[in-house]
Amino acid sequence: MNNQPVLYDSLKSILHHIDANLRINMSQRMASVRAAERAVPLKMRRLVISDTAVDINHVRYQLGVFRDYPNGDSPMNVKSENARGGVVTDSDQFGFEFPISSSPILPGDVSVRNGNERVVRTDTDELEEHYQNELTRCEILLQGIAGKESGVEPKMDDSWRENGEYSKERLQKMANHAREKLKPFHCKRHNLPRPFNCYIQLSTMKDGEDKPLLRLAYTRKLNEAVKHFNHILFANRPAIRVNELVCRGNQVYRIPVGLKISTNELTVRQSQIASIAKILEGDVDTLRVFRRERLSERDENWWQRRPVQNAKQLIADDFSLMFRPIRNKIIRLHNIGYLTTGQYCQLIENWMSVKRDVGSELWIGVDIKKRRKNVLEVIQTRTEVIRRDESSVRIRGINGTHIEVCEEVCEDESMDDYWAVRVKLMEN
Repeated sequence: MNNQPVLYDSLKSILHHIDANLRINMSQRMASVRAAERAVPLKMRRLVISDTAVDINHVRYQLGVFRDYPNGDSPMNVKSENARGGVVTDSDQFGFEFPISSSPILPGDVSVRNGNERVVRTDTDELEEHYQNELTRCEILLQGIAGKESGVEPKMDDSWRENGEYSKERLQKMANHAREKLKPFHCKRHNLPRPFNCYIQLSTMKDGEDKPLLRLAYTRKLNEAVKHFNHILFANRPAIRVNELVCRGNQVYRIPVGLKISTNELTVRQSQIASIAKILEGDVDTLRVFRRERLSERDENWWQRRPVQNAKQLIADDFSLMFRPIRNKIIRLHNIGYLTTGQYCQLIENWMSVKRDVGSELWIGVDIKKRRKNVLEVIQTRTEVIRRDESSVRIRGINGTHIEVCEEVCEDESMDDYWAVRVKLMEN
């Protein structure tokens, strides 16, 4: 059998057609292919980035802090968190947790913090008193339950009786939780090390199953570990080519310096568009924007950002778009809540008032099926009708154009609503 090595150019051609997860795995395990693998643009069907995880196609890579107690004496909540890949908080030398929101911004990072984050300390006297009171309350109530089980009616005032409706199992869990929260205070007071060992754990999730891949000594903080892992995945590559990019982070995207992503579809929060635009190469065809954020985090000028202005198709849950001069070829409004029939017609008229290319479309999701027919009936009374049938009406536009308004069913996943009204600008 001829075992001639694969030539460099041939290897690059082969790598073009290999799944991104397999390519990354090959690159880490086989030094001989690493240079060629890095030189070939990495292509993915779907890339999801968040604060501590990356989804590549059908595989999720999750980093977390695994906590290991001596003699395997881990609390139940810690066992559950470890089984899910670990917690996304760091711990100091005494065991006090501090969130990733307190971690610094490193070169290349894309921060989506709003600047109003407040770091909640877990080592205050007030918290210690709170957990001590919680433990005392649970122990007294557990004593009362034990007395009842032995036939002795416990003596307690009414304030304790009002809080005595928890089950025995629930009270035991609450007491154990309070004890664990009090341990770091004890360690700090007596200058003792934290009661558990920490490790950085890399896990994968595929087909709903979590699998630990690697567990490393806790020599760097979680944000640094995420940064290092993303550097291994994405650094020193040409622009990564993705069919769909989804941004789900709340704090910081820990990415390598100079990373560029070319994507056909982008899903992102309104407030993050300006930040994510920095890592995009070129424009996106389809932009999905959602606004699940606090009012203080919103970007009032998000609709003016380059990815929004240049997207061929814009999918959003914000009907105020129709009060902006948005000119995307296709606009889909979904999950916009309850509107009256007149308000739906107002959105259509606002869309019609902006100069658009022939073939432009507006889709508006509606709450109930009959709303579509109501919209068609009312829009006929407000404009000049050219033609009508059972499920559509054609009205006169400007500059010799016609506008078709019709009932639609949303059978794909582009909109949350099943029923919709479609408006299309057509030639005469």
